[in-house]
Amino acid sequence: CVELDFWKSRTDEPIIVHGYTFVPEISAKEVLEAIAESAFKTSDYPVVLSFENHCNPRLQAKIANYCREIFGEMLLDSPLESHKLEAGSPLPPPSLLKRKIIIKNKKKHHHHHKKATAVTPPGANQVPEQTGNGEVVPHHAPALQTRQGSKESTGTEDEDSSTDEEPETIEAETHHAESVEVGNENKPPPIASETEAGAEISALVNYVQPVHFNSFETAKKKNRCYEMSSFDERRATALLKEYPIQFVNYNKYQLSRVYPVGTRFDSSNFMPQVYWNAGCQLVALNFQTLDLAMQLNLGIFEYNSRCGYLLKPEFMRRTDTRFYPFAESTIDGIIAGTVKIQVISGQFLTDKRVGTYVEVEMYGLPADTVRRRFRTK
Repeated sequence: CVELDFWKSRTDEPIIVHGYTFVPEISAKEVLEAIAESAFKTSDYPVVLSFENHCNPRLQAKIANYCREIFGEMLLDSPLESHKLEAGSPLPPPSLLKRKIIIKNKKKHHHHHKKATAVTPPGANQVPEQTGNGEVVPHHAPALQTRQGSKESTGTEDEDSSTDEEPETIEAETHHAESVEVGNENKPPPIASETEAGAEISALVNYVQPVHFNSFETAKKKNRCYEMSSFDERRATALLKEYPIQFVNYNKYQLSRVYPVGTRFDSSNFMPQVYWNAGCQLVALNFQTLDLAMQLNLGIFEYNSRCGYLLKPEFMRRTDTRFYPFAESTIDGIIAGTVKIQVISGQFLTDKRVGTYVEVEMYGLPADTVRRRFRTK
């Protein structure tokens, strides 16, 4: 999954930039062209593009046109006949979506009210944004700040105001954030809200529709496998601690995404294993930091020819079983495997008679997570 942050440039063209940081602006069209060229060089499995859209409807339409022109037949702009967007219909397997690019973007629904139209002065097509001090400014690309936060998301959950219970309401979501004070490094950078999705960009969204998460019970009742929600690591951890089995069951039917909290200014990462244990499909990390969490991520996706997709174990997919991700005991019916590690060579060893050992760490379910030291001969 590749996240793209779209903003309006001074030249009235969509650009991609990490808001409120010193990251340079990039032409959105050039980025889409680069994706089209390299998307399937290493694997034919589908690529998900997660759009974080801060553009007005006119620029959103331009982005949608770029996607159609540049991606062509690679763009999945309509659901498969075998897997329709209906309650109870499962998501298609990746094998049916080979060499397809899937768009994740907020979707404009048919029951949304249209806003009252009126004559507007020049420049009114700019989407206003409220800053931390209450000032309303035009929604151009954000000004640079003196602090660069970790980037996998703006720090807000995917939201959509549409619900079955209140189909008549529609409001563009506004995610408020604390203002950044000079000299205060404990507060995150301001978070800009995404704009309401336009009709053109909504037409490209099908199997990955971001919605606001209410509860596992609500998701089960709606039974829409094509809807997915995103959680920052704190929210995901809280849900996993309180509703572990429900979280696992949710991930049997729908996609979930977990991303680093916005206060990780050093671009550090959380340990992804606990969310993999719950069946979360999209666990976003800061790839620029090669810490232990990133090493685990690189290691696990060495499997399956590095195609980017891994099949979850059967006991995490079966609908007739309950799986508790924090269980300390072994799982019934699962035969334990054996891991053998051979030390080929060592460097910078001393000639003195001191204890030499190899430390091995293994991560997985709680019963499999160990750290041991082995003496060498």
